[in-house]
Amino acid sequence: MTTREPISNDGRVRRFRVYNDAGEWVGTDEEIISTPEQVNAATMRGRLLQALAANVAYTALTAPTATQTTAQTRRNAQQNIALIRLMLELLDTTDGT
Repeated sequence: MTTREPISNDGRVRRFRVYNDAGEWVGTDEEIISTPEQVNAATMRGRLLQALAANVAYTALTAPTATQTTAQTRRNAQQNIALIRLMLELLDTTDGT
């Protein structure tokens, strides 16, 4: 099994020395460290992907109940908040999405 030994971490990129099973150095590896804004954007995009399926299911209902309509209205508001945050790059939080 290969092992990795940390070389550096500048807050944006982590670098490692990689060793094979025999303990011989075989190369280096890097990991990009996501910013909180990148994590929030990915979270919102994931939620919006899930929302697509829920929206399709809702629109397929021929006579949604009042409870279903109320729930859909809330989901629509959350989806709009997420879209606006993504479009304006207001990625400091995922609140309301």
